[in-house]
Amino acid sequence: MSNKDLKVLYKVASPSFFLIMIISTYFIFNFLDIFIFEMTRSFHGFFFLIFKKIIDPLSDIFDPLNIIIICLILIILSFNIKFLLKNQKKLKLLKEKTSLDYKSIINSFDYYLVVCKHFVWSLALAGIACNIIKYVMGVARPKYFFLEGFERIDFFNIYHKTNSFPSGHTQAAFTLAILFIIYFKKYHGFIIFLACLMGLSRIFMSMHFPSDIFFGAYLGAFVPIFLYKMYYKSLIMVYDNDKLVNSREFLKLLYWRIFI
Repeated sequence: MSNKDLKVLYKVASPSFFLIMIISTYFIFNFLDIFIFEMTRSFHGFFFLIFKKIIDPLSDIFDPLNIIIICLILIILSFNIKFLLKNQKKLKLLKEKTSLDYKSIINSFDYYLVVCKHFVWSLALAGIACNIIKYVMGVARPKYFFLEGFERIDFFNIYHKTNSFPSGHTQAAFTLAILFIIYFKKYHGFIIFLACLMGLSRIFMSMHFPSDIFFGAYLGAFVPIFLYKMYYKSLIMVYDNDKLVNSREFLKLLYWRIFI
């Protein structure tokens, strides 16, 4: 990612941007939430069908637990690669299958090990923060507010399934979106667009108000950017991108690493 792009991302983790998000969330919560939610009820059923059948199921595919498990598997496969390649026969075979030298193989595994750790910690910490805020704020989900007479805010509500603010699905979508934007060079616009659709689906599925989505997106973006700025950037900068394999080649490298 270019320095210009990083500067844009870093603004999301700045104190001034945090203040803007708090003020904006307060405004949306008090003046727009109910109006926008009720307005969406008048939309054509086609929109609800698209969000229910196509967009919302993506949340299950990109569930943080699934991504964390995948990353942990990659971490395990990367962790002992140096020990594995002490076996000269295996090293020779891996070189033949991938056309890479020893240094390129080791550097690529080390690099993606760091990336996977960033994914795991970002998803875990953002998810924990999201659930703590849910508990503290105790904002009722739409169905509990409209149909069951819950107060909009019930601080420290332990009845977790009723708590709406912020949206966990949106937080997870934007955490993943930012991580992909940091480490992958293509499709940034599409990635953000998809994350926004996954957030909007929570309104159309009657699970969240707009302020839940808005702050969930901010929280989801903040955590991976903050971790990258404060810790992971210094680890990533050690590696020369020109000497690393891309993600597709790394999957090929993993395949042969498993079967040698």
